[in-house]
Amino acid sequence: MCKLKLAEAIKVALKQSGARARHACVAIAGSAVMTKVITMSAQLSEDEMEEQIMVEADQYIPYSLDEVRLDFEVQQVNEANSEMVDVLLAASRRENVDERVEVLEMAGLTASIVDVGAFAIENSFALLKDQLPNADDEQTVAIADIGATMMTLNILQEGRAIYTREQGFGGKQLTEEIQRRYGLSYEEAGLAKRHGGLPDNYNSDVLGPFKRALVQQVARSLQFFISSSANRSIDCVVLAGGCASIPDF
Repeated sequence: MCKLKLAEAIKVALKQSGARARHACVAIAGSAVMTKVITMSAQLSEDEMEEQIMVEADQYIPYSLDEVRLDFEVQQVNEANSEMVDVLLAASRRENVDERVEVLEMAGLTASIVDVGAFAIENSFALLKDQLPNADDEQTVAIADIGATMMTLNILQEGRAIYTREQGFGGKQLTEEIQRRYGLSYEEAGLAKRHGGLPDNYNSDVLGPFKRALVQQVARSLQFFISSSANRSIDCVVLAGGCASIPDF
């Protein structure tokens, strides 16, 4: 989708929401971001850390500094050495950041934060975790974020992301199947998916199989996590993204 169409879609979303905010946050998919936890002296100031990271960046990032935008955040005291801290380093190709900032500006917004998708989900979850049944800070929670083209599974333990997996599956497949089955344009199929008016066999022949495929994708991602994490189970599953609104999913 071109930047102009994205900007127009954001304008429509803002108008429909009634939001008056003019500052926005935007996220980049984890597959387009390089993250690495490094250890640094706890005695360093933030400016000193930044200077050292810039000097040593070629050890962590396989691109020239001119090609990337990077940031870092002190996470915690290193478990093995209390005189060191764990620092999360995140970097992405410059165009990944600049294109998102440009789209927001075209929509009349100013980008205040450019985040990583998984970290944005983590921060959002912190705001709603108390609404969950049997809310417990030690729970292992799976968040299945199912958008138009990508399904991302984020596993949070004690509110922190410990596992992320992306799969190329989402609501676009349902739109395309409606388009193919009923001879509609892509735009018409998208409207029909959201607002109804499709033939009686839609639920049984199109929506039902899609929901089963969606469940299989989520189950497969959960199984990948469980099989790679000894003695760890899932206490709660949270659905997010556009496909989360599909009735009975």
